[in-house]
Order: sequence, then structure tokens, then C-alpha cells
Amino acid sequence: MKKIFSFFCAGFCVYSAQSLSAPFEIKVHDELIADYQQSAYEVETNLFQAPASQNLKTNVFQTRLEYGYGITEKSEIGANIYLSNYNGISYVNGGKISHMYIPTHDEDGLWHYGVKNEINYIKDVGGNETTYYELTPILALQLTDWRFTINPSVDITLNKNSTATFSPSAKVAYSITNTTDIGMEYYADNLPNKSLYNLTQQPHTAYLVVDTKYNNSEINIGVGKGVTATSDNWVIKLIASLHFD
Repeated sequence: MKKIFSFFCAGFCVYSAQSLSAPFEIKVHDELIADYQQSAYEVETNLFQAPASQNLKTNVFQTRLEYGYGITEKSEIGANIYLSNYNGISYVNGGKISHMYIPTHDEDGLWHYGVKNEINYIKDVGGNETTYYELTPILALQLTDWRFTINPSVDITLNKNSTATFSPSAKVAYSITNTTDIGMEYYADNLPNKSLYNLTQQPHTAYLVVDTKYNNSEINIGVGKGVTATSDNWVIKLIASLHFD
């Protein structure tokens, strides 16, 4: 059985006073899914300093654990659990179930596309509880050494007062060798669909990233910087994916 263990470490994050917490998942989705009738495992972590207004005594350490299973050659189902630790206490912050559909894995092709559907339940560091559905279209364009990927995600809350927000992310990568890419990732969170004019009041973060492969392993290193007043200050992240046959 092929197992995929992915370790993500988002290093030290310094947040502005208006930002509440780092997301449990910080990545641009492409066409990586579990093989048919095989399992995939993913661990994603981040460490950040909460705003002074939250009166926390320690930094916050968050973890996302995921199990995925390939139900067809083109799709997988997944289950996640969210965990955190701060003030010396560990918490279970919710989780999600997901389905990801990738119709083709033609690495030599021009267009790459798919879609991911999720139902999330999150209780954040401030104690706010949210249940929401997320639709994430996946679209990538491969031009020789360049790859452009976009995830124009839409979130719809399933609480009493339902709202819809737009949370797009994108990545541009350039292959400098057969095993190493450099690029940029960009994330915008919770843009109200009726007031996209106030973009400067929403969190936006840009990352400079390096992706490299070694045998069956993949490593992603990134340094991020918030570009608006409500965004993160500096973020350092590391993703190491190990493949076991």
C-alpha cells in the first residue's frame, strides 16, 4: 500500500492586532490525490503568536491530521481533524470531510483541473464556532517550465445566519531544474461577496516558495508576508512530503 505522509510546519507567525488565527490549512490545491484503493496521510502544522487582545500566555500551535482514500482512479475522499495547543492546554478544534475529483493526471498536458468539496466545523482560538461548506475549483496551466495554479474557493456558512465569502489562492512556479521549482503563493481570506471593494480590510498574504524533490520525497519551503493591515506579518512555512511504497 502506498502511503503519503506530508508534514507541514509553518514556523513563527507574528499577527497584527486585528487577525484572529492562522488557518489550519495553508496550501494551494493541485492534482495530488490518493491512488485508487490506496491510502494517503497528511499532517499539517503551524505555530503563531496570537494578538495581544486575546490575552494568551503562549504561542498557538495548530495541527491538521488528514486521511484520504482513493475511491476511483480520479477521486478521493478524506477526513480531517483540527487540533491546537496554547496556554499549556490541548484542544480539539473540529475537522472536515472532503471529496476531491481530478479527471486527469496527464503531467505533459497543457491544462490541469479538478474540484474539491468540503464540509468544515471549526472552533477557533477565540471560541467562535463555524460550520461551513467550501467549494474549491482547481485550475492549472503548464507552460514548459512555468506552472500557474488557481483555487477560487467559495465558503458558505451553515449556521443560523448563512453568508457566502470568497477565499481565492494562487501559485506561480518556475522549474529551475528537473527537481526544483521556485515560485510565489498568494492567499486572500473571507472576502465578502457583496463588498469586494474593501479589499484592503481583508487578510492577504504572499509567500515566496521553493519546491524540491528528492527520491520519493517532496519539500516545500516558504516565507510569507501580509500585504494589508489585517494580514499576518511574517510567516515561515515548511512542507515535507514523504512517500512510502
